[in-house]
Amino acid sequence: MMTEKWDLRFLRLAKEISTWSKDPSSKIGVVIVNDDRRVLATGYNGFPRGVEDTSERLIDREQKYPLIIHAELNALLNALYSGVSVKDATLYVYGLPVCSDCAKSVIQSGIKRVVLPQIENAPEKWRTAWANMSEPMFKEAGVAIQKVEFE
Repeated sequence: MMTEKWDLRFLRLAKEISTWSKDPSSKIGVVIVNDDRRVLATGYNGFPRGVEDTSERLIDREQKYPLIIHAELNALLNALYSGVSVKDATLYVYGLPVCSDCAKSVIQSGIKRVVLPQIENAPEKWRTAWANMSEPMFKEAGVAIQKVEFE
């Protein structure tokens, strides 16, 4: 189990990775770490490899939403792409709480712990989705949730 000091370090790294996103409206970053504090994968919200992320696509939500890969899923797919297992790992997410679609993938991948900042400042629709779907799903599946005071 990570200490709070390490949780804060990996959340800071997730925040830095969030800045790599070209999405003008949301910057989300994820770091997946094993119990030895080894970074297994990272991800940020963006388009799939080889799909051009033009500013026209990024500012037009009708074009953007069908193309965007959330940071959580991007990190899981990056691990898969590299042949890295994330079983029993910890996922650190910065930017927004985990949506229910990503929560399903996180659970199915074998992640055992999710660490995120307090979510009071997230938009209401994200807080509601977290409270009604993602958090209960994580709890039912036995995924530990750690909310950390961060910034």
